Amino acid sequence: MSIFSDYYERSPSQGPAWHSKGNSTAADRRTLTSPLQMAVTIGSQTYFLTAPIEIDLDVSASWDVSSYATAANRAGMQFYIYACQPTSGLAPVILISANSTYPSGYTAANSRKVGTFHCLCAGVGTISGHSLTGYLTGDILPRSIQDLKHRPRAGFIRGLVWAGATAFDSLNGPQIWVAIYLASGTGGSTASAYAGTISDTRNWLDFVADFSAIGCRLLRDHEFQSIAAGSNEETNISGSTDPGTTGGHVDTAGRRMVSNIGCEDCCGASWQWLNEQSYKSPVTAGWGWYDLPGAKGSLYNYGGTAGDADIKLIAGGYWISGAYCGSRSRAAYYPRWYLTSDIGGRFAAEPA
Repeated sequence: MSIFSDYYERSPSQGPAWHSKGNSTAADRRTLTSPLQMAVTIGSQTYFLTAPIEIDLDVSASWDVSSYATAANRAGMQFYIYACQPTSGLAPVILISANSTYPSGYTAANSRKVGTFHCLCAGVGTISGHSLTGYLTGDILPRSIQDLKHRPRAGFIRGLVWAGATAFDSLNGPQIWVAIYLASGTGGSTASAYAGTISDTRNWLDFVADFSAIGCRLLRDHEFQSIAAGSNEETNISGSTDPGTTGGHVDTAGRRMVSNIGCEDCCGASWQWLNEQSYKSPVTAGWGWYDLPGAKGSLYNYGGTAGDADIKLIAGGYWISGAYCGSRSRAAYYPRWYLTSDIGGRFAAEPA
């Protein structure tokens, strides 16, 4: 095999060169546009795109499985961009697939995964000033598009959006990839997935371990404020009950609970642990050791055996917090070992 078997290059050399066509029309929002130029080695042969191509997700020929040309079948799904060997010539066949290994009809030997993206789980409706106003179920989430040169350090992680600046919009947030959804699953199975069962009744320590297992971390205070911008403010979820599962929700005013960059359920669904430390007056005065759960050490703090002066911030508000909810909502009450059903987590990943 050629020494260039892993070769992938595209123009521009930095930034999310694979992108959605735009948001001017419904067709633009479901159209994936390739880089201006691209070179990719599949097997021992290098193939080239010498001009950008457009891939309409509503067209069956764009897919390895034609059923995904129906928008409803794309709701909250993660898809992969493949460059495949053509029958002749040096221009690769570009196919979209839900398969994370290789597209139907091809093998690992004659295809190469070059990117991935996520589709919106539920229409946003009309929200004045919102970046995603008018987006429909199954449209491409613009900031979810990754490729081999623009992705998390841990590789292609499903269900993420880029929070930093891009060449295609004016938002300029922290330079991280962030989970679209509240975390579901635990340990190495931790995920950001639509309709996943929200992980809760897990303490701060558990979430740190869960996110570390997939190469991610908890959000910081300032990061949450940025990624949650554009979410519903000072309202909670419709019905004022535990949503149970992730994504697609509306608040008590009937507004979609989604941020400008596409993060779901930031405010008024479930509190979310942050990395930041805080403090409150302890029940038990004086310094002492608190035996942390898990038989992995103890905490020496000014709460003694109660351990309750050591606090981790939580953000966003939960399903009955009402006007207290929001992108800047915080509570400084719970210690790192606390377990409750109304606190979940959202992970972030550093860029490669």
